[in-house]
Amino acid sequence: MKRTTEYILLVIGAVFSLIGIVLAFITKSVSNTAQFKMEFEQQIQNNPELQNEISSDQLSSVMSSFTNYALIVLIISIVLAIVALVFVKKQRILSGISAILGGIVSILIFNIISFLVLIIAGIMLLVRKEKNHQFEDVNFQNDHNHLDDNNHQQNQFNSEDKKKKDDDPYIY
Repeated sequence: MKRTTEYILLVIGAVFSLIGIVLAFITKSVSNTAQFKMEFEQQIQNNPELQNEISSDQLSSVMSSFTNYALIVLIISIVLAIVALVFVKKQRILSGISAILGGIVSILIFNIISFLVLIIAGIMLLVRKEKNHQFEDVNFQNDHNHLDDNNHQQNQFNSEDKKKKDDDPYIY
């Protein structure tokens, strides 16, 4: 059975997880720079409500922790999506379970698009069963032969009627 739809959905889910990984790396690299800390300190000084709330070192620590968490979750999600991609045609159950687990993991960091796409692909892989082509081909051939016999007999009957009508002047 062709599983093009599931394959495309899995690729889309993996791509969105990959985009999340790239964004997490960018966020991690930016949050550890001195310029970011200096800009954040200026924002704290300009806004009196934030002066007692959080320091730039605390924010940098929180952002670093969150990006580490996001990277781990996204890497797990993309690995599960790749496993699902590899086994789409060979083992649909394993592929479906892997896609669903990848979707569940991706929702942990609010990667909603990847979550939806992977869950849909996983459900489709689990629900859509393989078709048994051997019996369908036999039935198709039998039905097809039967139709050809009927058409042949009907054409033969029509040609005989036409000949009778042409020969007999009293049939209109």
